[in-house]
Amino acid sequence: MFGLPYELQCLVMGYLNNKELYPLNRDTKVLYLSNVVWKPRLCTRFGALETDNCFKEYCWRLQLEKHQLGYKRQWTLGCVGRVTPPTKPFWMPAVI
Repeated sequence: MFGLPYELQCLVMGYLNNKELYPLNRDTKVLYLSNVVWKPRLCTRFGALETDNCFKEYCWRLQLEKHQLGYKRQWTLGCVGRVTPPTKPFWMPAVI
């Protein structure tokens, strides 16, 4: 796979599941974090979003989803207490 052009490697990574998708070396790590790979995953999971870094946005949305589920569970059990909402960090745009 390392002999293939970057465009074909991105297409191959686009067809892999999230659990099967992992970087093998430094070059594939750059492709792994690219918007080409994560933009379709972000759109199918959370809807159409405009962002500069789709991987970080995907991770942020997963964290927010987990926080909301935990809050709903605490609310149902009646033990909410003091909850601080998560703040969205600033991140740099993706390379590719």
